[in-house]
Amino acid sequence: MIKKTTNLPKVTASEIGHNVIIQIYDKPRAKIRPQFQNKVIQNHSMMFFQQLIMKEARAALRRESLNLFHDPINVEIVITTIQSPSQIHLERVLKATFDGLNRHVISDDNIINNAQIWLNKGTKRYPKTDIEVRVEDSLSKQSIVFNCQLPCVEKIEAVPYDVGGKMTLSTQAAAEQQVIEQALLSTINKATVTGQYDICHMLFCTNDDTKDLDNMFLSYIHVIRNAGLLDISRNIGIGMYKRHAEQGNERTIINLLSK
Repeated sequence: MIKKTTNLPKVTASEIGHNVIIQIYDKPRAKIRPQFQNKVIQNHSMMFFQQLIMKEARAALRRESLNLFHDPINVEIVITTIQSPSQIHLERVLKATFDGLNRHVISDDNIINNAQIWLNKGTKRYPKTDIEVRVEDSLSKQSIVFNCQLPCVEKIEAVPYDVGGKMTLSTQAAAEQQVIEQALLSTINKATVTGQYDICHMLFCTNDDTKDLDNMFLSYIHVIRNAGLLDISRNIGIGMYKRHAEQGNERTIINLLSK
């Protein structure tokens, strides 16, 4: 349950044709990972997926005679599969892919400034899921492209190794998340924003360039889904973008579109 909170950030929502634009006039928030007191267990399927992504990406680097990416980069992922969209959370597949690239192909995932992931419908004649990943240096335009034929695996949070192990959530982060959720839902309800959309883009104008793009996206996407605006069974595309902004001009812009 979300408790009522005062001092909510300003949020506006407007419908333009088949699009909805939501603006949050506040510094973008980023999802913070829970802290564990002891050892944790990672999901084996997810780790295998990330290792394959890393292996193919490093092979692509060698083919192009490139070194680790250090400058701001763009990432595009295209999934072609006969799986239903209702079986795939695109943002979680994207995060698992980022983790496979991080430290092995890119110096840090906070250098990702633009990312998109798209879902294409495959054919029964070619039933294997194909994942194409493109990583591009936004300054030099040098890039790598590689494909993996394997089932999509979503990012899954680690669990404590010890029975009865506990995870600790930041109280401040939880409170900030609550404020954002309340402000977003209140504006969506007041503006009577309705309908379901297929594509979601988010632009984060932030003064903190070290924030990870995917973690900022994860702070907002579940609110949009819970409001019924982005049904997973229709979601075929996600885009996220990070831009530097001076203090006082920070904001998050959410754009929902129909295909």
